[in-house]
Amino acid sequence: MTDATTSSVEGASHTYRSAIKLSRRSKLLAIGLLVTHLSSIVGFAAAGDTLQVTNAHVYASDETGIDVPLLMTVRNDASEADALLRVRCPFANFSERHTVDRGEGAPAMRAVKSIPVPENRTTELKPDGFHVMLLQTRQKLTVGETFTCAITFQKAGTKETEVQISKKP
Repeated sequence: MTDATTSSVEGASHTYRSAIKLSRRSKLLAIGLLVTHLSSIVGFAAAGDTLQVTNAHVYASDETGIDVPLLMTVRNDASEADALLRVRCPFANFSERHTVDRGEGAPAMRAVKSIPVPENRTTELKPDGFHVMLLQTRQKLTVGETFTCAITFQKAGTKETEVQISKKP
């Protein structure tokens, strides 16, 4: 009977030590994952600081339910290219990224998955090139008003950007 009790106690002791080792391994793994996550957040923040959106504007309109181009300047001072993935504006139901193709006929707009933003360059989004179409406006757009749009980039994240409503040239 004594042998069985001793064996049982030794087995429990061995199991407890294994659990402690596993616990230490788990802690090291958790610390490693935390460090990796934090370093990616720091890299993400650094990428966000190197990309600026300026001169964002749309043209005024007295109509609702129309589509208008969102034009802007994007400066990417990062050493890596980025991409504009999505735009959300409070006065439009949807948005699409577009480019203008110049084939054999008249220029034609077509939707694209993303708008490339090359490294160390300034990219102009304009009606005859890459731009964002804001679809199905919900209100009239009056000259001088401003609103905020959320512009999401692949690496730089989301930029809250003030958009000016201006007179069409």
